[in-house]
Amino acid sequence: MFNLDQYVTETMYTGYGIHTVLNRILKDAGREPVRPQMMYNYLRNGLIVKGEKIFGENLRTVTNEEVRNFLVRYIERNKIQIVGEPTNPNQLELDLESVTK
Repeated sequence: MFNLDQYVTETMYTGYGIHTVLNRILKDAGREPVRPQMMYNYLRNGLIVKGEKIFGENLRTVTNEEVRNFLVRYIERNKIQIVGEPTNPNQLELDLESVTK
């Protein structure tokens, strides 16, 4: 199992933030990305934070620990394995710097 610390670096996450982290993991595993709407549906249906439906009046950000728990369940259920080095979350910034130099 790989280290989630390299992916889950913030203290709080929105649905889009969870989507971004999950897609980094999926990219590193050579899998297809998911759409952001999937995470909002998961939040609404109580699949991110088990049993807690997060939408409407109950809308809130998700904690680091809750995201980790969800990702572990998702990774295990989908048998995801990282095949190479993890992506650098600042890669776009580094690429832009190299082009402008």
